[in-house]
Amino acid sequence: MKKTLLFLYVLTHAIVGTVHAQKTLPPNQSLQRLQDKNYHLFTAFAKDTTVLHLLREDTELKSYLNKFQNSGLQAKNMNLEEVMAPFLWNEKAIASIGKRLARMSKTNPAFTGLIQQLRKSNNYADFEKYPDDEFLSKAWELCAKGLDTVLEVYGTGKKTLYAKIDSVAFDVKSRRYQYAVSVLRWQAVQDIDTEVFYGPSLKMALSLLYANHKDEAVRYDPLEENENAKAKQAIKTIDFEAYDYASILVLGGGPENYRDRLSIAGKINLQLAMKEYRAKKAPFIIVSGGHVHPYMTPYCEAVEMKKELMEEYGVPEERIIIEPYARHTTTNMRNATRLMMDYGIPLEKKSLVVTNPSHSTYVESETFKQRCADELGYQPMQCHNRLSPSTLEFKGRPVSQHQNPYQPLDP
Repeated sequence: MKKTLLFLYVLTHAIVGTVHAQKTLPPNQSLQRLQDKNYHLFTAFAKDTTVLHLLREDTELKSYLNKFQNSGLQAKNMNLEEVMAPFLWNEKAIASIGKRLARMSKTNPAFTGLIQQLRKSNNYADFEKYPDDEFLSKAWELCAKGLDTVLEVYGTGKKTLYAKIDSVAFDVKSRRYQYAVSVLRWQAVQDIDTEVFYGPSLKMALSLLYANHKDEAVRYDPLEENENAKAKQAIKTIDFEAYDYASILVLGGGPENYRDRLSIAGKINLQLAMKEYRAKKAPFIIVSGGHVHPYMTPYCEAVEMKKELMEEYGVPEERIIIEPYARHTTTNMRNATRLMMDYGIPLEKKSLVVTNPSHSTYVESETFKQRCADELGYQPMQCHNRLSPSTLEFKGRPVSQHQNPYQPLDP
């Protein structure tokens, strides 16, 4: 009994007041950052008090809260699928809400400024071609389906595409976890009378990520104030015209055990990258890779590669940019492009991507392009000339800023 109580305390105590962004900043900064990175639309709603009021008071939207009435602790007797059911969004509901938001955006001038801010953020860059009403509807659909992904994977134990690295952290069949989730359910509906229609689902999704230690997407934020502070400052002083390339991107390769900080592939990739750096091909090295292999590893590929570059090769810290979130080659390329845009590294100038020959061949393959299309919905980069079996020219594409909450550990 004591173990159960302790488990619940750890799981729920820090989540109290979760995602009251529409009222005040939540006490848990990781939750707010997870919301911003996965569901920027909801953060934008929360910051616009006029729009938020309209959403709260709209009769059609409010009706979606009816399913949460009388949701008390009696949920402890339900199985996980029953517990999660009210929080999930089916295709019909997503479509209906999308249409309602589109109509509201046409008849309420307050939505104009909101949508302009959403466009300016580039978090929905892949929807840029759509008119305002469709743009808003598509942003909602993306967020709603992203919520469902978290609720199903970390609420009910549904297998992910990459189950070996992204799955739920606990035994979903255990009575302890089932009871804990039922408490989170009860907690998520405490303010139902003043809640916005998506509020309970958002609270539940973020609480599940937090409870499962799935904060990888924000673990090093804000990067520009921490690990990348010196590099970002140095970028302002660089004459990029003096270099053939804007940056050298090094792809990570996580070890398969909990002993090694870097895999042999990671060390080889650094050796290959140093050849290009010592030739003064580019002023900065970007090392990319998160907490990936093995499952829930304490080591981050990018952080460990940065240490190796500084300690073994003498590369100054201000010339190293870490990208500590990527979990796949697709997001290595996407996330590096995001950092270039955020820090002022010119995208119009080619960069180099360096990795072992087999991996490098994959990066320019049609198979990789198809994977980007399937998993991201767009191409985050364009390959150019090959300099060697391990080195390839590329240019990142601005659409890379588009959020992907279907992969909440690196959206």
